[in-house]
Amino acid sequence: MQKKDGHTHTMYSHHGSQEVLDAYIERAIALGFDTYVVTEHAPLPEKFLANFVGPQESRDSSAMALSELEDYQAQVAHVQEKYGNQINIKRGFEVDYLLGYEPETKQFLQQHNDWIDEIVLSVHFLPDRHGNLIPIDYDPETLSQYYATELLTPQVLFAKYFDAVKQSVNFETGLDVPVRIGHITLIRKYQKYFDLPPFDDSVHRQITELLTLILEKGFELDFNAAGFSKPFNGESYPTFDIVAEAYQLGLPLVYGSDAHSVDALGLHFPEMAEFLENISVDK
Repeated sequence: MQKKDGHTHTMYSHHGSQEVLDAYIERAIALGFDTYVVTEHAPLPEKFLANFVGPQESRDSSAMALSELEDYQAQVAHVQEKYGNQINIKRGFEVDYLLGYEPETKQFLQQHNDWIDEIVLSVHFLPDRHGNLIPIDYDPETLSQYYATELLTPQVLFAKYFDAVKQSVNFETGLDVPVRIGHITLIRKYQKYFDLPPFDDSVHRQITELLTLILEKGFELDFNAAGFSKPFNGESYPTFDIVAEAYQLGLPLVYGSDAHSVDALGLHFPEMAEFLENISVDK
């Protein structure tokens, strides 16, 4: 696996460290990474924020504010200039796929088309039974409050989530840059808290169809380390069995620390790289 971190964050996420971007880059260089993609959460559409349902703190801490965009881009330019002879630094965003807000999302991407080198396309918000988009990874209480019925039949919740991820893959970004589909098993973030069962055969078929679609679209898969450090998860996103299937399909996998603090950079890279190497040997 290339020593590239394709999913990283900054102080502008508002749900992580206030450490400066320079510190992230210096740590990545010290760890021997050759490529680093800065993928802060893109500003959420104003219309979405106006209609937001869920904890107010989640609304205010899910992404950078539009007013911070210029500063974010300036910081990325700064580290490219300062460290560009030591590491390849790429400009990007983690972009939320929001059902019903596709035009606003595409408009934002088109406005910044000339700036973007790569993106991570992710699902963090899922429609509840009333059609409101609710954050699925903010805390267990929010998931329980808005998806109480679905949590009684977890396979239904899983199927609903993977339907949304499939819709994200079919979303036409209008960009001609690498697109990675982010942390595709994020719905399992609180699996220990809710004692969630493994995916059943029907959901596994959905996942296989999803991986095939990602490959057909020419996208990459975010091999995300963040789940290992989540107290109610303990696994990568996606899990190793899904990663093995993706690898066998020939789907490009890119390590993502999903770091929201400097000390999270590079976590679990060795064992994740070793896992892919062992699959390659077995193959």
